[in-house]
Amino acid sequence: HEAGEYLIDGPTLLAEALDSGVNLDRVFVESKSIDDAVIDRARGVTRVREVSDGTLAKVLDLVNPNGMVAVAKMGAAPLSSSPGLSDAIGGADLLLVLVDVADPGNVGTMLRAAEASGCAGVVVAGDSTDPFSPKVVRASAGSLFRLPVHLAGDPVETLESIRSVGLRALATVVGEGRAPEDIELCGSAIVIGNEAHGLDREIVDACDGTITVPMTGRVESLNAAMAATIVLFEAARQRRASQLERAVSRVGS
Repeated sequence: HEAGEYLIDGPTLLAEALDSGVNLDRVFVESKSIDDAVIDRARGVTRVREVSDGTLAKVLDLVNPNGMVAVAKMGAAPLSSSPGLSDAIGGADLLLVLVDVADPGNVGTMLRAAEASGCAGVVVAGDSTDPFSPKVVRASAGSLFRLPVHLAGDPVETLESIRSVGLRALATVVGEGRAPEDIELCGSAIVIGNEAHGLDREIVDACDGTITVPMTGRVESLNAAMAATIVLFEAARQRRASQLERAVSRVGS
């Protein structure tokens, strides 16, 4: 990330990036690529260079590249130095915070869930996997391009910053928290931990409360992305219910 850039692999994701207004620095296209429509669109906004077949797999850290790779400018910045972050978080009613989430597929899936549920943004803290890695970019299916993603360092300091703008930090844990439907989620930052060991105690203690997804049977825990999705969509349900209640109240008055 020294150059503040990341890779977008394949015509489908490139089309999503173009639709989303991603700042593209350049595009490399292998001669076998046949998606002329996407290539023509890319030529309208950035430099396009044709390379010989097989070049992308040799030069770039990509598995089975799809014959077309774009170099995009990152829109994220550290929490402490992002000038627009305070405004974005301060006006948000829902934020997702990832702490030490290791699996790229999980991170990408959670980005999709965050966008779909109306999350204002995602903060990636601690030793979480790089949200701009090729695997996460693929797994996010374009959500990375449309959702504010902020890079942060120390999780406890990150939570302090988030709480300072009025959001409540709610840690997702196994067994000891309240059910998502029993707690007000709007105005909250939902904190998701590592797939293997969850959230460290000091991080849980730095939060304002805990959430546990109720389960039956002998299942001990859910996949991190699955748990995040359940909580985020419960928050979306609560938001819709609140909006409906306000609308009915206005009509009645």
